[in-house]
Amino acid sequence: MPYLAKLLSQDESNEVKFAAAVALGEIPSRETVPALVDALKDRDKYVRFGAFQSLQKHSWTPSDTVIWVYFLVAGQRWSEILFFPDTPIDPLLFALKDPDEEVRAAAVDLLGKLRDPPSKSTCDLALKDQSTKVRWRAVLAFQNCKIPLMHLPRALSRRKRVRTNPYVASFLNFLFLGLGYNYLGKWWGFLLFQINVTMIQLMSIFLGGLTPYLISYGVSGISVVHTWNMIKKMPDL
Repeated sequence: MPYLAKLLSQDESNEVKFAAAVALGEIPSRETVPALVDALKDRDKYVRFGAFQSLQKHSWTPSDTVIWVYFLVAGQRWSEILFFPDTPIDPLLFALKDPDEEVRAAAVDLLGKLRDPPSKSTCDLALKDQSTKVRWRAVLAFQNCKIPLMHLPRALSRRKRVRTNPYVASFLNFLFLGLGYNYLGKWWGFLLFQINVTMIQLMSIFLGGLTPYLISYGVSGISVVHTWNMIKKMPDL
């Protein structure tokens, strides 16, 4: 049991920690509970869920409201959190910093339903999230947080910009046709790159010299204009 508890708290692999959490639930001993309770605050949602399931098997009951909310967040029991008269914000702030955008979005939805002053700062934090989905959920929850509507654009403007660089995409498409599209997240970008290389090789057989490369760069020039216009149409929010 101590070995499993050590894996759960210290191993670098989330898969190993998840397996350790599940395994601790199969051991009929209350000595496993402290390690599982600590795992409710793990950064990985699978590890937390494994700890939640194992604690349920042990018929464990949280000792205070804060641990209760961490417990319910780990089990994705968001609706049950609303039944607490004074919901602690710390566990929800913890969920709002989760690496998974689905967890962050669920936390934002819940914060909007709480309708209490402490939720204001957390809604503001969610508006600066790097995920478009989380930011939109925060906008929808904003009205319940009773924050002035004029505060909304200002809060959104403080977010970290993660938009792709148009100069990088255009440069890549000019020199290596297709890779610029791949940089923009288009799956067919690398396929286009392979087609371009193949066509240059085939034309070299029949035309020779620099002609195949001149034709390729002519097409690349058109793709640069297309790339630039494509990026301008991408949503910034």
